[in-house]
Amino acid sequence: MKFTRLASAVVLATTSLPILAASYTVTELPARELSENQYASSIDNTGLVLTTFQNNYNPPIDLRLIDLDSDFFAAALTDIDAVRNGDPNLSDYNFLTNYVRTGSSNFSVLTQQLGQFLGYKYVNDSFEYIKAFDEESDELGGFSFSMETTLRDSTNGTHIIGNTEGPNRIIEYTNENGDVLTYNVFDFDRRGFVQVGDTTVGLVPADTTLGGSSLVNSINQNYVVAGVGSVAPSDALVLANANCLDEETRGDQPVEVCQARLRTSTSSTGAVSRRSGLWTERATLWSLDVEGNIIDTTVYGTLVTDEEEIANAGTSQALDVNVNGVAVGVASLKIGEDQLFSTAAAIFQNGVVTRMIEDDDLLPNSALHINDNNFVTGVRSERINNVSRSRMYVYNLSTDDIDFVDGFFVSSSTLPRAMNNENIIVGSADVDVVTGTTQRPTAGFMYDIESQTFTNLNDLLPCGTDYNIIEALDINDSNVIMASASTKRPVRNVRGEILTDDDGNEVLTDTVVAVMLNPTGAEPSDCSADEDTLERQGASTGVLMFAMLFVASIFRRRK
Repeated sequence: MKFTRLASAVVLATTSLPILAASYTVTELPARELSENQYASSIDNTGLVLTTFQNNYNPPIDLRLIDLDSDFFAAALTDIDAVRNGDPNLSDYNFLTNYVRTGSSNFSVLTQQLGQFLGYKYVNDSFEYIKAFDEESDELGGFSFSMETTLRDSTNGTHIIGNTEGPNRIIEYTNENGDVLTYNVFDFDRRGFVQVGDTTVGLVPADTTLGGSSLVNSINQNYVVAGVGSVAPSDALVLANANCLDEETRGDQPVEVCQARLRTSTSSTGAVSRRSGLWTERATLWSLDVEGNIIDTTVYGTLVTDEEEIANAGTSQALDVNVNGVAVGVASLKIGEDQLFSTAAAIFQNGVVTRMIEDDDLLPNSALHINDNNFVTGVRSERINNVSRSRMYVYNLSTDDIDFVDGFFVSSSTLPRAMNNENIIVGSADVDVVTGTTQRPTAGFMYDIESQTFTNLNDLLPCGTDYNIIEALDINDSNVIMASASTKRPVRNVRGEILTDDDGNEVLTDTVVAVMLNPTGAEPSDCSADEDTLERQGASTGVLMFAMLFVASIFRRRK
């Protein structure tokens, strides 16, 4: 392996830029009246755009799961008769929405569920809900919007993949005291899916104990999906599930309720984080046909080969796959005389998992994206000034060269979000701005592998723009970029109505919006004399930290 470390050239607006770092126009997706925040997800080569909405306005309220005769609601609601008639006033509607969302965040089986994050596609200047396993009902007058759904990728404008939860269903149970209780349960907690038209196919894992767990990250143009799936339940899950199936140990509750509660905790080991620790998981590739049906599934192991018990060999995950069927990701391995576990970038191909970077000094590391030219980009974790930082690298599978990129400055955490076949990487990185907090603000970047130039996307926008690009999520082969930007927007209530102060002025707040960046072919304007540019580059992300937390799990590439 040939190893070099590059102090990448951070391109300034006044310098001569490569042709791919030309000016960009900004187009905000018109979703401000639909949800509190919108986050860019992906754009494929047909121009199909995927987004995620946070806290949709006008959510449905399921009165079947609200006991309006109870003292609690009698005291909390101002016009209970209007609520019964499905026409609550704003105060009561706001209370009921907060009540349901609180129950959802606590994984309650006694309340209605509302997904905080929902997936949409943007086509023909309008948004279309990606329903996954959601269903319409007469009681709600449409979809339930009950399942958290995050979209990951699409290809050919037809196949959309993402991750969601099992559909909720209401069951009634008469307990030992003769009381009739209404529960809201689901049959699995995390499931990757592909949606083709109105047809949804679940990408089922190898082990489906208690529904199992699967997660998808990328799909190539040959309909091969890269992700991870459960291959075996933990001992704690097996024991707890057996207790649920046994009438004597289950207690006075339905089997479905007992199992639903297991997906958030296990009684034998104490609290377990949701969606983790219940199964052993392995990198998985699902091959689909043009209709989205599964025609083949390949499960990969890890880089640990000396363990007989599957649970002792660590985990692996495929994060991206190119047109040649070469997938990359991460896998557990053991290092040193003490055989300590670490995580290494891995290649998954033809049923075999291999280590990509044979250098223990560079551990831990991971491979996030691969393009059709066999370039791989990923990160290694470094501790700088006692703080863990992500250092981006570019690896050439054809020559075994690896280059490390410093980003905006040496200790800048730099996270590549996507890479296209023009060898352009986009993502988010710390900007060197003192904010008085431990969390640095971020900016979206573009990195040109061939010219080795690292560009702040905000430097490519028109002078005086109202948008601050905090992260770039995807780039297609036409170099059109999907990004998340912070801007000021009016505060709205739960119905989407704009709020004003006592003088009738709109109340503005920091908001995250999904934007499309279109290249113009022209060189960027010189904004050096524009004071707004400095403010834009140095803006604190503050309340926008979710944008980084949310997309940290979105590992993508563009075909």
